[in-house]
Amino acid sequence: MSEIAILQAFEGMPDCRRGQGKRHPVSLCLALFTLAIAAGNQGFEAIGDWLKFHTRELSQLFGVDSIPSYSTIRRVLLFVDYIDYASRLSQFFGVNPEAGETISLDGKTLRGSYVVQENNPTSEPHPAIILVTAYVVEKGLILPPKQVEFGSNEITALPELIKDLALKGVVFAFDSMNTQKKTIETIVKTGNHYIAAVKGNQPTLFDGIQAEFLPTETFSQINKGHGRTEKRTVQVGELPPFLAVDWTNALTIIRVQRERKLRNKIERETCYFISDLQESAAEFARRIRGYWGVENCVHYVRDVTFGEDRSRTRIGFLPSLWAITRNLAINLYREVGFTNMAKAQRHCGHSLKHILELFRMK
Repeated sequence: MSEIAILQAFEGMPDCRRGQGKRHPVSLCLALFTLAIAAGNQGFEAIGDWLKFHTRELSQLFGVDSIPSYSTIRRVLLFVDYIDYASRLSQFFGVNPEAGETISLDGKTLRGSYVVQENNPTSEPHPAIILVTAYVVEKGLILPPKQVEFGSNEITALPELIKDLALKGVVFAFDSMNTQKKTIETIVKTGNHYIAAVKGNQPTLFDGIQAEFLPTETFSQINKGHGRTEKRTVQVGELPPFLAVDWTNALTIIRVQRERKLRNKIERETCYFISDLQESAAEFARRIRGYWGVENCVHYVRDVTFGEDRSRTRIGFLPSLWAITRNLAINLYREVGFTNMAKAQRHCGHSLKHILELFRMK
């Protein structure tokens, strides 16, 4: 077969299929899977149609006599370890956060991934899978996710993901559910920083912040678009020592007030954060706005452009493997300059040439 970067990324992966009847290596099956998803295919049968349509070109590209069917690719994926797969894709793409950059952490439920029937021979009943996403705000790129174990939750998965990422000097930002003492302690011990949202699930801290907050600096910004006007006011102040005692290295309170005007309707919201950083109000405003962007830049794109919420792929690690590969496609689209992900997907779906250009850049 030809020496193609995406093919080499999967070289050496274990092949757990029985020896009899093997015609296509694991690396070829996985490479075709990634190409097919970047082309906009949203299910295995759609992948099968795409493979048939491009059989001649793909055979020539990879230097093989035949191309595996979608069912062969699916069987290969059933034995793939999603952690190894995600690690290889990350190395292939090369997402390397730098010290000082903001990593937004947020969990997402793969809504169609649950199994309820008890007589399914290929999978035990289980709830919908949850993946914790790590999004590099400054680069607009996505790091390998962490699947939450069944019977566990996002709160326990977050410290594990932080350790697995093995980063130094970055700033982790996350929602109030994950503002836990263990999570913050893990971030500091691994040599990183944090911006943690605070709400009523930490009542002592939340009530104390509201009562004691004294702003020392203010930054305001107004944005107009999509028929609405949004004003954000960010204020910073010192976290009193008696409130900071239980939160490792906590120094700063950040208050964010948002006012949105849409036609005759006005919405107001106030959010609080704590951080171990001492930065300007403008810098905190940039980081926090980027942290909120994970919903639009990752979750929304996977749901709307890639049809993730509608997918009923639910066996083994298949839902996670699909989600990880969607992340790769988003990274590739953004790396070559696309800002509209639906447009990027249409572009790649029009011609195999466009997809090959996308992958050969890496």
